[in-house]
Amino acid sequence: MLNQSIISSGAFTSMVIPKVTFSPQIPMGEVINSRFGEIMVDATRAVAFPNGLLGMPDKNHFVLANFSNEKMQQFNILQSLDDVNLAFIVLPLDLNNAIIEIADIRGAADDLLINYDDLLVLLVVSVHRSPSKVRMSVNARAPLFIDVKRKFGTQYVFKDSAYKVQQML
Repeated sequence: MLNQSIISSGAFTSMVIPKVTFSPQIPMGEVINSRFGEIMVDATRAVAFPNGLLGMPDKNHFVLANFSNEKMQQFNILQSLDDVNLAFIVLPLDLNNAIIEIADIRGAADDLLINYDDLLVLLVVSVHRSPSKVRMSVNARAPLFIDVKRKFGTQYVFKDSAYKVQQML
């Protein structure tokens, strides 16, 4: 398995994608009750995260699903196939954006040996509720880089402190 510190430092020049055994708890093409309501998941479209996500090294398979709520259409659900109770709100990031510099995205893709044309970048969203309002932030310091062609992903940690863990939307 890849060492997260090696990934985040860009210190390697070739990457072998390790095989991860997969026995999904969720059947293919199944409607499930996730923490965000009913969603359709298709395990055949799973993305493998061999190192898991930060703090969850044993959660290796996820699938993207859409929100049924019109107000949430710009976001997706990253649903774990290893644990039906684990799901995240994610924001697909346009590669030309105001949150992460395009040169840093390209550098990370190069580090991870992901063809830029096959790259999907997702930002994990946090919801902050107070009695008077709801605000959202994204983790710009540790975005998810997904190779959509190879169905492989990793959480890439930028060393640049300009990228915030709680970048308000």
